[in-house]
Amino acid sequence: MSQFGWSWHLEWQSPCEFHGHLINRVIVDLKTQYQRVMVAELARFGKVLIIDGKIQSSVADEYIYHETLVHPLMLSVENPENVLILGGGEGATLREVLKHKIVKKATMVDIDQAVIDFAKQYLTEWHRGSFDDKRSRIIISDAKDYIEKTTESYDAIILDLTDPIKGNTSYKLYTKEFYEKIKSRLNKGGAMVTQATSPSFSLCVFSTIFNTLRQVFKLVSASIVYVPAFDGLWGFVYASDYVNPISLTKEQVNKRIKDRIEGELRFYDGETHSMIFNMPKDIRQYLANEKRVSTEENPIYVPA
Repeated sequence: MSQFGWSWHLEWQSPCEFHGHLINRVIVDLKTQYQRVMVAELARFGKVLIIDGKIQSSVADEYIYHETLVHPLMLSVENPENVLILGGGEGATLREVLKHKIVKKATMVDIDQAVIDFAKQYLTEWHRGSFDDKRSRIIISDAKDYIEKTTESYDAIILDLTDPIKGNTSYKLYTKEFYEKIKSRLNKGGAMVTQATSPSFSLCVFSTIFNTLRQVFKLVSASIVYVPAFDGLWGFVYASDYVNPISLTKEQVNKRIKDRIEGELRFYDGETHSMIFNMPKDIRQYLANEKRVSTEENPIYVPA
């Protein structure tokens, strides 16, 4: 709250930088067993989901993040009938997965039942009924625990997780050991993707996630997009021993969207695909020169 009576959401990007967003109103603010969850209306971006002080997505531009996370991966896999989502509490990642007509089952694993209930009530613009789709299966579990115990295998695994933050358990989901477990749960021809933090504010984390996956998979590629509500670039890393979305041409992407997807895509198409995988020289060099590997013994964390 400022001296003028205005409320602000201040989000720290590093120990020496924060971004401020004017709050018109707080819709709901609650503390669950695992995290603090808030839905607020920001002056610029409208309704937003904020978890532990970090904007997760806004109604104005969430489609940029979720389409980039899901569709390059899904379109590169030949027959993604059985899909696993780790995280993704808003239901928007699930929404995008279910646009693929070929999907027969989409399993979403989230640690916090309260967030799922919260999303169903307050984030209808995000999930658009995806929780109730007959192909959806919602499991309340820790992602690491689920991967270690499940005997099921998947055609595509999507990691829509909170950032690796020191002091919580999310960092364990960005390690070489965890990616090896993910690989063991992929079918032949399968692939995975993870959100990979911000090249704008934590380039070393983005590049370390990329390099860590290179220690586990034969084919690894990265994309970047600008997400206005995040106030910077956001990164994604795709990995497989069989397929690589970067090899898809603009024409192939457009044809597969037409043949496979039911429902509108607002951001992603063949031309966008070419753009997000064409990174500037400085980021390409940073990725190429990265030597650090995130492990449970020596994990990577975002700076704030």
